[in-house]
Amino acid sequence: MHLQLTGFLPEPNTDDSLKFERVLQGDLVVDSLEIMDWKSLDEAGGWETEITPDQAKLFAKLLDEPTIVELALFIGCVA
Repeated sequence: MHLQLTGFLPEPNTDDSLKFERVLQGDLVVDSLEIMDWKSLDEAGGWETEITPDQAKLFAKLLDEPTIVELALFIGCVA
């Protein structure tokens, strides 16, 4: 299992197409769990969790993707 980060234009934009997608594996999973304040992948559940603006800034720095802070970001655990 790994984590996946997805991003969409924020509402009220009617374009609901995917604007960002990144599979998080290895050390990125460990860092992502810390950002989300999760102890394990089990806490990610089988759904996507919306990322707060503060968490988005941390992910932007972690992934060296500064523009993702402008998106509505979600993270989820996938098999």
